[in-house]
Amino acid sequence: MSTATLTPPARPSAAGRLLRRVWRQPLPVRIGGVLVGILVFAAVFAPLLAPYGQNDLDFNAQLQGPSLAHPMGTDDTGRDVFSRTLYGLRIDLAVVLFITYVPLPIGVLMGAIAGYFGGKVDLVISRIIDITIAFPFIVLVIAIVAIVGPGLTGIMIGVPIVAWALYARLARSEMLVLREQPFMLATTALGYTRRRAILRHAVPNLMRSSLIYSTVDLVVNLLLLAGLSYLGLGMQPPNAELGTIIAEGQANLLNAWWITTLPGLVLVVFGVGVGLIGDGLSDGELRGGGA
Repeated sequence: MSTATLTPPARPSAAGRLLRRVWRQPLPVRIGGVLVGILVFAAVFAPLLAPYGQNDLDFNAQLQGPSLAHPMGTDDTGRDVFSRTLYGLRIDLAVVLFITYVPLPIGVLMGAIAGYFGGKVDLVISRIIDITIAFPFIVLVIAIVAIVGPGLTGIMIGVPIVAWALYARLARSEMLVLREQPFMLATTALGYTRRRAILRHAVPNLMRSSLIYSTVDLVVNLLLLAGLSYLGLGMQPPNAELGTIIAEGQANLLNAWWITTLPGLVLVVFGVGVGLIGDGLSDGELRGGGA
């Protein structure tokens, strides 16, 4: 008598598990995830999705409104606004992710050290945090841009210099409470080193609130980057960047509204999507996906 071989069910792919986990979230989080996901997908695959190059000129198609050939119209030199928006969004998201999530772990670690040790260590780190936060943020960024020259380099240096302090202050205040919890006291009783207690047990518990705050910081940094580019301190023409595109369309705002309005709506959609995800995190609504 032959025995049939039982084949275990195939495990879903990583993409399938991710989609299923997103689908199990509350409706606002799903909407936010879809909005942000679409924009991230468009930014990553901008070279494939953009129908034209970001600097392709067509003087026969100047200031044309939205159409099938140009979904977001064209600017005063005939460049396709849709293509430029995709390339600009690609640059913006890469820079914003860098200036948001590079200082985050640094700030959390510094805040955890200050809250865990207390005493003179806490005093020194807290004063550094206070001085950093008290210094005019925009003035510092503009000063660094003035030193290194207009472009993204000054922004990528200036923002993290200050941004870590906000996460450090948040992590320190939570660490003062966390270090008195039984599981933290148990690390001392079990003979764990302070390094292990902070890195393996404290920091993972401090990350949640910092990640929630980072959703707000993400939107603020995107608006900051677009604003500095609008003022001519960020990405320099002719390269595409959302703030630069909006600034270039200002002169034709009355007769070619699409040049500034539609890229501006992209910023709004990204902000709404990230905000919805942040609300889900802050309310503790995110649900696990299961295998």
